[in-house]
Formats: sequence, structure tokens, C-alpha cells
Amino acid sequence: MNMKKKITTTLSRSVCGGWDRGFLESILDQISKGRALSVKQRETLGQVLARNTPDDQKKHQQWESTYLEEYKQDALVLAAYHTRQPYYRPMAADIIAGNIPERFKFLRMHANKYSKKVLIEQARPSRYATEAYVMARANFNSYKNVEFVEPGSWEMQNLAIEKFVKHGGFIVGIEKHIMTYAKGAKRYRILPAGGTALLIIEERFIKQVKRTT
Repeated sequence: MNMKKKITTTLSRSVCGGWDRGFLESILDQISKGRALSVKQRETLGQVLARNTPDDQKKHQQWESTYLEEYKQDALVLAAYHTRQPYYRPMAADIIAGNIPERFKFLRMHANKYSKKVLIEQARPSRYATEAYVMARANFNSYKNVEFVEPGSWEMQNLAIEKFVKHGGFIVGIEKHIMTYAKGAKRYRILPAGGTALLIIEERFIKQVKRTT
């Protein structure tokens, strides 16, 4: 089978989509005009053809059920993390919307070294339980390491942080998903002692202490 035929046949498969499809269409147009391919183009062409084979087409057709049965829970965890990262953000939004992601790109995201760390951290049991009394660790940065459950004025937020730093607070909930791949990335909802605004702080920035009477 000549190269033009190989490309045409590959384009006929629904597994070939996104960037791969655009690349093959461009190469097919170039070949049709009698223009030679560069060494780099030939290398990339071989890679694209190799990941859009009849076997890949079969896996693609089975992907929806495979995704729902084997990957959906991991996908939701990773989507929460990647909404704050630029590269996979569009796919993360697609997953959160309930759509089935493109198989090849999703598996590449799933195998990403940061994604693996996120899944490991997500699976780790929470160190602290609800109603635990916690204080800020020395590494806590009030400008970087805190979020608010509800928006509010700067004065209200600043007061809530000050109360937490000085007097600690009570864990009132544990967030479903983590947003960083660091150890201790579990996120807690914390009510500062004497405060009303709920803070969200990662586990690595808090420590449990005994209440004083």
C-alpha cells in the first residue's frame, strides 16, 4: 500500500481525530501536490499512523464503556486538578461536563507524572477528621495557601485569616478533590475560632492541637 493510500485509509477511521487528523490531511495535501516530505515530517507521519491502526480503532469503539467502567473516577479527580493547569484544561472541562474524553489524549494525561502523584495523594486517607482543632503550621502563607468557600470583602477575609493564625479553627468538612500534586494536598474546610467565614486549606499547612480550656 503506497503512502497516500495508507493516509486515506487511516483518515477513514474515527479513532483518528484532533491534531492527528489535521496533520494527516495536511500531509495528504502536500503529497497530492507532488511536494516531498521532510525527514521530520516522515518521522511524525510514522508515529501518527502507528497510533491510528485497526487495533486502535477497535479500542476506540470500545472506549466509552472502558472509560465509564475503569477510568471515570480517576478522570474526575484529575479533571479537578487540571482545571488549574493550562495544557489539559480544555479536556478537564469536558470531563467535568460529563463528556467522554478522547481516548489517546486522556490516557496520556492519566499517565502524566503529575497526574500519578495526584491519584496517589487523592487515595491517601485524610490525616485529620471533622471537628478536629487545628492551627496553622509555620509554612502557612496567608496570601497563597488559603481559599474561601464563599466570596466576601477583603476586610472579612483578612479578619478570618487573622483569627485562624492567632487562634486556630475547627475542621467542618473535607473537600472531595485535591488541587495540587504535593504530599499533604488534602483540602479541609476550616471555621476559624470566633469567625464565620469558612477557609479551605491544604493538610500540609495545618497541624492538629489539643484544645485549651
